[in-house]
Amino acid sequence: MTPRAQGQIGAQIYHLDGKLTTQPAALELQPWDDVMSGSQPDIDGRGDFVSIGSTFYVRANTFNAWQVIDAADPYYNLFASINPTAWQSATNPRVLGEASVNGSATWVLQANAPFGRQFKVWLRESDGYPLRYTIPWLNAKGSTYYINALYRQFNSGVVVTAPGLTNRGIVGPGTPVLLPAGTVTVGDVTFDCSGTAARRPMPGRKFVLITLTYVDSGPGGISIAPDDWRLYGDGVNGALPVDVGTTGLLPTRILSQGDTMSGKVAFDVPEDAYQLMTVGKLVGATVVVSTFLPMLPAGQSPCV
Repeated sequence: MTPRAQGQIGAQIYHLDGKLTTQPAALELQPWDDVMSGSQPDIDGRGDFVSIGSTFYVRANTFNAWQVIDAADPYYNLFASINPTAWQSATNPRVLGEASVNGSATWVLQANAPFGRQFKVWLRESDGYPLRYTIPWLNAKGSTYYINALYRQFNSGVVVTAPGLTNRGIVGPGTPVLLPAGTVTVGDVTFDCSGTAARRPMPGRKFVLITLTYVDSGPGGISIAPDDWRLYGDGVNGALPVDVGTTGLLPTRILSQGDTMSGKVAFDVPEDAYQLMTVGKLVGATVVVSTFLPMLPAGQSPCV
């Protein structure tokens, strides 16, 4: 969400959704929306931070490959400690007093996290259920931030699983991406404002055509389907391929070892869309290719 000023000049608040389990100890946080670009794309429905036991899975955003981080990392431990299971290893606990949270009487406790920082929790007096958690951290520029967690649901039956590590990371056009039985490469990326007799882009729209080349080096076969691919960026959020009636479109096929297949996948996008990401959800691999189109001067339309 867009940050809102709250409490003091310059303060900004980011709201994140998330889910956690205590048996086993796991946590997943959804990404916050970027201040400049607003709502973020989502290619797999996962957050950008997952902790399961003593292992952290983190990524910059939905397009990037996951990194596996050791639980000793002081920054990501800030988020892992949102899970109440992390409080069991805290030291120097003490009661600061009482407070009311949404009409419930709570004990306010302070303790030291294993990585040195102090945190506070608000525990409901009636049953010990945590209602709130907060911990400060100092960034490299000396600014203090606060991570606050509000615990709203209990016994909701959620499950947090380890993310699949099939994303190979963002690559550029011309870079082969490894598949279980070969490679796929995004080659030419062009736009078309005219279309064909069978299908023309609507006013203010254009077609983006992306050339894909599959090479089956075995063992096993490679399944090819245009619908495995989506386009994101510049107002385009998961656009599906369209049949524009041109020759050379990518067919649906299963390759055998030694086969090579090339073809185009077409997308219908706004005419001012340039900064695009092509995503292929393939068997055994998530392919992410930065397919930026040449930028035109401000105010100049590509379809003139």
